[in-house]
Amino acid sequence: MPSRRSSPHFALKRVSAGVHAAIAEPAGSGLCNSTIVDLGGQTLVFDSMLTPMAGRALARAAERITGRRPAWVVNSHWHGDHIWGNASFPEAHVVSTRKVREVILRRSRKQFEDNRRQFPAELLAIGAPDSPIAQVDRPDLRAWFRGVLRIPLPFRIVPPEVTFRDELVLEGSRRSVHLLSFGGGHSPSDVIGWLPEERILLAGDLLMVGLHPSIGNGWPDRWVRILRQIERLHPEQIVPGHGALGTFPTVRKNREYLEDLEGIARDAVRRRIPLQEYLKMPIPRPYRQWRFAFMYPENLVRAYQLAKARSGHT
Repeated sequence: MPSRRSSPHFALKRVSAGVHAAIAEPAGSGLCNSTIVDLGGQTLVFDSMLTPMAGRALARAAERITGRRPAWVVNSHWHGDHIWGNASFPEAHVVSTRKVREVILRRSRKQFEDNRRQFPAELLAIGAPDSPIAQVDRPDLRAWFRGVLRIPLPFRIVPPEVTFRDELVLEGSRRSVHLLSFGGGHSPSDVIGWLPEERILLAGDLLMVGLHPSIGNGWPDRWVRILRQIERLHPEQIVPGHGALGTFPTVRKNREYLEDLEGIARDAVRRRIPLQEYLKMPIPRPYRQWRFAFMYPENLVRAYQLAKARSGHT
């Protein structure tokens, strides 16, 4: 279905009647994808984007599409690019798991302050001759760094006020959204949105389309188990955390990436390959065209560390 650019931060794409994905624009300060869902009588937004500026544009788009201001904002996990737009929805209830709330309260302010301190140097490094960042990825990263640096101060981080553990169903006159958590894989706690009537999955960063995921603080084995549970839902359409809209094979491709990464790490630990030699391993062929390849070395390190810890090697 055609997309419509309604903001510098995202392009709106109709997924189904009453369900619109806001696909992040490379030059905007939204960074993550969001979804606007007309429940019938209430409007829900899944993930509020990176900045209050993008969040305000998302709130306006939701009101324009559904005729009402959002009543619910769902945070798929604690990372700033999915929650720092929360303050732009003052009339909405912010909802996620209790674990997501706890991590936001404990870590989000530090993440924001660290980003503000580090990003000026990161912006300069992107353009350096020896930068490892591919040209195709530089607009996204520049927009990410500049977006955070342009957030007005003082900045209020809004945590979820409505929490659940495993499942919360939000009912409207038009449809229901099942908010599900199968634990943590990408982060300590990950939430998906499931629209059973249309078989639409709102995946957060558990799924990417055409991009390397970020595993730096995750657990590939737990993530694989979560994706197997998602496969049993058999979603037909997927709004990923980043990238274009996906379909059911998206889940398998992401699962295979994680399984391959784990296999490479286990083999390296078994053969006692030093970390520096291990990091020279090329990206497996199925994933060489995926964007954000700069994530791969960090993913290798995380998988190696976890494999080494499980093996008992020192």
